[in-house]
Amino acid sequence: MNNNAKDWIVTLLRWLARALVLGVFVLWGSFFVAHTQEWFIAPLPQLPPLKVWVGHALHLLLLVGLLGSLRWPRAAGLVVVVAAFTFFLQCAGSRFPVFFGLTVLPVLLLALCTRRIGDRAAVQI
Repeated sequence: MNNNAKDWIVTLLRWLARALVLGVFVLWGSFFVAHTQEWFIAPLPQLPPLKVWVGHALHLLLLVGLLGSLRWPRAAGLVVVVAAFTFFLQCAGSRFPVFFGLTVLPVLLLALCTRRIGDRAAVQI
């Protein structure tokens, strides 16, 4: 396979991974907004327990990592993997493998597309 075909395939995979990352961001972002309403806005003046604060912070870190992976795929991808693992381990129960895989696979695909192609880096916007 020549270099032009490899470049085209990697570019296509990179854009597909970006679209999937944004889709996952919208999915988990909608849950974040709903849980913010449920735990932090509606029950005022009561504050939620510490477990909820930690879970919500991990959820926010997961969302920040997803957006960051669009610019810094490897570093932010590591943040997403760690945040998703700890968050879903705490919150997802038996659905952990599905939620973790759904969240991490697009970020890993994006990180893999940053490998070097020929003499130039594939990290292009």
